[in-house]
Amino acid sequence: MTRYLHCILALLSLLIIVPSYVKADHIVGGELFMRPQGNPGTFEITLIQFWDKNNLQEPTPDGNGNRDEYAELFIYQKRGNEFKQQVRVRYLSSEIIAYQNKACANLRSLNTVIGTYKGNVSLPEQDYNDPEGYYIVWERCCRNSDINNIKLPGEMGMVFYLEFPPLTTRNESPVFSSPNGQYICSNRSFSMNMSASDQDGDELRYSLVTPFKGYTSPNLINGNSAPKSGYPLVEWENGISLANAIPGPSPLAIDNNGKLTVTASRLGLYVFAVQVEEFRNGKKIGLIRRDFQLLVIDCNDDQPEQPVIMMNATPVREVSFCPERPVTLETESSQDWAYQWQRDGLNIPGAVAATLTVSDTGTYSVVKSYTKKCSRDTSSLMVNVVLAPPIEATITADKRIICDGEVAVLQANGGTVPSNLVISWNRDNNVLKENRPSLEVRDQGSYLLKISNEQTGCSGSDTILVTKESIALSLPARKGVIEGSKTTLAPVINPSEPSYQYSWSPPDGLVSPDDVRNVVVGPLVDTRYTLTVESVNGCQAQASTDVWVIDKMHIPTSFTPNNDGHNDSFEIFNAKDQILEMRIYNRWGELIYASKGYSVPWNGTYKDNTPVPSGSYPYIIKTEEQSLNGTIMLLK
Repeated sequence: MTRYLHCILALLSLLIIVPSYVKADHIVGGELFMRPQGNPGTFEITLIQFWDKNNLQEPTPDGNGNRDEYAELFIYQKRGNEFKQQVRVRYLSSEIIAYQNKACANLRSLNTVIGTYKGNVSLPEQDYNDPEGYYIVWERCCRNSDINNIKLPGEMGMVFYLEFPPLTTRNESPVFSSPNGQYICSNRSFSMNMSASDQDGDELRYSLVTPFKGYTSPNLINGNSAPKSGYPLVEWENGISLANAIPGPSPLAIDNNGKLTVTASRLGLYVFAVQVEEFRNGKKIGLIRRDFQLLVIDCNDDQPEQPVIMMNATPVREVSFCPERPVTLETESSQDWAYQWQRDGLNIPGAVAATLTVSDTGTYSVVKSYTKKCSRDTSSLMVNVVLAPPIEATITADKRIICDGEVAVLQANGGTVPSNLVISWNRDNNVLKENRPSLEVRDQGSYLLKISNEQTGCSGSDTILVTKESIALSLPARKGVIEGSKTTLAPVINPSEPSYQYSWSPPDGLVSPDDVRNVVVGPLVDTRYTLTVESVNGCQAQASTDVWVIDKMHIPTSFTPNNDGHNDSFEIFNAKDQILEMRIYNRWGELIYASKGYSVPWNGTYKDNTPVPSGSYPYIIKTEEQSLNGTIMLLK
């Protein structure tokens, strides 16, 4: 009972003391980091500040308020501390840090905000090539006056500090992870993630260091570019040192992974600094520092039962999921309890319900506390959430190019798919009815295979493009050739490709080789010639033409149109079906006879059957294969 009263008195005393200091500076910590931009020598500089929102005063139109709209940073060369350049960063945004024990946070009026400032700077490489490197600082006075482990905190400034290498070494500084909203229960083991990440993959080494107080004071609250010879450190209170910045049976310490641990024995507010050194190939190239504060309170010994993380009402320690279907983790719900879910040891903003929908891998836990009284909280066992193995979905095809009339067979996973998986096919985004491992394809298109596990929602997919090749080939149905002469067979092919292979048959009467496109033939008898065209993909087309042999025409050299019944007309023997057009001219070039075909021979007349005089008459005979020019002598 006595111990309980002591705790209550200690709690009341802390509540009474804190309000007398709330007028102290609102900045309770922060850090710097820099990131190279697209152009050489151009960097984005970020200033992070942690604010006690209870003491934060937003700017007003008349200029009041303690939240700076911008901050001035100063760059120095490490060798000789020579001032190089000034950078202005402007306020960008703020975010509230979620406390995992809401009741205690509300009771202690713990309300912390992260403020972010950003700005860009150009650093000429010729001015930043010193191998010893450079540093950036931001200074401000003053610290919270209620800090318990340093002397005169209300008169002490703070310094945020970053070192970077010469610009010949391309580098992005490490970045601290955002801190959880936490406090320390006295005489209880405590841990907190203070790790950093490095995009360049450099080695990071962690240590606790004494915070800087710098050169600012209540009379000079902002830093300047005056030459510096290092930065003075804060002075520890009597009995306090770097070795026990937060005193207790297990003083404040940090391990190689950036995990803070402490078992504190004294109530109060404690400031400290975490330093992260950056090594590449065993050589230090830079460092960052985080200035931070933690509160030690006397927590009620009452503690909720440890929460159990479940999925589908079953406790879990390992969960696999698919991106297509996030999973829901849950714990027992009650109005008496508050929750804060964490991923990889960091609070998830807004994740304060009894359930959590998970769509990312990581190690998850939930912190459980009372909603109506400040007491110790308790955390669940860790649940490892991983991606489920992908479902195999692979299309194999006996052919990817099909010819007219052919069928290609597509197979899912070689034709073997477990019965608990669902198969679907579609072509050009149109769902097909087939749901078996094999699919017969007669049409070209983009085919998609999807194999799904309907229970887990996991699926795998694959696509394949099937093209169809069609060759249009035509030859004239019939063609005549005069006995003893030759003719050319010229096919029409679409599309016309130079890579086609040609094969003519039969060989009888072929004058040119049988593997050319246009072939010359001179058959002795009527013959059907067939052309086979084959593409490089093996697709074929065929066409045939009947070539018949026409007896040679006999064209006389004269005729005598005297009506004696003998040689009275210009008769051409064996001309049937050969002559396409016949034209006869007089000696002045005047057309005196014309006919399509030559079924009625010329009888030596012109215009109204008027006989023409004796003489030589030029003629032109057109056949399918040739044009014959000659003269006929008309005798009387």
